[in-house]
Amino acid sequence: MADFQYAKELEHPLFKTPNVAVEEVDEGSIFVTGLPFWQEQLFYTRGRGEMPWHTDPEQACRRLAKQWKNVAQELDAAFKLREKPEESVICDGLGIYISMLFWSNKRPVQLNQLDNHLETLKLVPMNLQERLAFIMERPDSYPAFKQLNELVLEQRKLVLKGL
Repeated sequence: MADFQYAKELEHPLFKTPNVAVEEVDEGSIFVTGLPFWQEQLFYTRGRGEMPWHTDPEQACRRLAKQWKNVAQELDAAFKLREKPEESVICDGLGIYISMLFWSNKRPVQLNQLDNHLETLKLVPMNLQERLAFIMERPDSYPAFKQLNELVLEQRKLVLKGL
């Protein structure tokens, strides 16, 4: 198995190099458990992929919202048991939201200099930067999970209105 390295556009301290067999991942998948930003990785490193932000962002966001439900249930179950959720599940949830955010703005995710990129997005929930910073400071906390859930819901509404 070859060592996986995120493209420079996707490097961020919260999203560590995943431990997955990339050779076994379907290039058509818009969501891969344990490997957030798979489509952007293909785009930035190989110049190919599905590019859901370009082809059909509304459909892609709908598919991500379904994935979010599964991740949210897993996070909620951990919090109800007063356990710390697995880091990979937290990253999947955060990755889903960030993908929805960028894709609904018809752009691939760019995590390097994230704040600068967020300022250029048009279709965003109110106070996005402050709320996302709160989540990213304590991603394994229950309040961060609740805030992330709200952002996902708000982004879905914006997608339905704005695309």
